[in-house]
Amino acid sequence: MQLNEIETKKVLDQGMLTRSVIETETAMKKCQLYNEMAKDPAVKGFFKEQAKALDDVVGHFKRGIVELQ
Repeated sequence: MQLNEIETKKVLDQGMLTRSVIETETAMKKCQLYNEMAKDPAVKGFFKEQAKALDDVVGHFKRGIVELQ
């Protein structure tokens, strides 16, 4: 019985992490798009930094998924 609960938790955790990856990748792509559209160098820099930070977050989530497997 305990094994089933552990496996269920792993599946739910993996699903949550997968959803987080998708949402974060979407936000990162929006930042990249805004960076391309911006004309002000300060705004471009801001969105470029945000996209890089979100890329790091995606990597963190993906490492979490690997650890669950």
